[in-house]
Amino acid sequence: MLWNAASSLRAFDQRSKRHSRNDAKPSEAKEALTSLPSPSLDENFAARVTDALRAGSRAALGEMYDHFASDVTRSIMRLTKRDQSFALDCLQETFMKLASNPPRCETNAQLAAWLQVTALNTARNMFVAERRRNQRETSYAGNQLRADRAHEAHQVDEILKALTQSLDDAERDLLRLRYASGLSLGAIAHSIGCHPSRIESALRRVVARLREGAAS
Repeated sequence: MLWNAASSLRAFDQRSKRHSRNDAKPSEAKEALTSLPSPSLDENFAARVTDALRAGSRAALGEMYDHFASDVTRSIMRLTKRDQSFALDCLQETFMKLASNPPRCETNAQLAAWLQVTALNTARNMFVAERRRNQRETSYAGNQLRADRAHEAHQVDEILKALTQSLDDAERDLLRLRYASGLSLGAIAHSIGCHPSRIESALRRVVARLREGAAS
């Protein structure tokens, strides 16, 4: 998931750069946002609804939503290559920004440009938030795995300590040399100065005692 979010963000950045010129050239927003502004709108629509919205008119916000929501949603899906659910989240955030800080637009093209830039920035911010959330989740999962392994290792150590309490120092040294240090029977026998068969017999007896202790 983290790779998908990162790759989507890179691809979206490349696409959004091609449309960033809309901020400087509002007339080009008509191509970027499909059919927005609609030819059916009168030329004073943007000035009228943005003035009304700045005056606190909820009806103006609803009117803008009715005219532009479908085109903005399709544009976000086309530019981000994400599903409708993602596009609708971007649309909602875009219109929340429109309601909280409405622009003053003289022409329909200016309003289209504002919606274009705001929708693209909103989508990009959502990509960044998604990537950061995935990074946090991945980091948490890694930390949790390390903590679980450390806890398991501690439990094993405690079990081994309890099992080897019945052993004397020589028997514990024999286990350490064979299983912790990984020495062969011949190497252990050479270091102690005895025949390897004696080491094998001693280890067999110690392991049998440990199994009996673990079973009880």
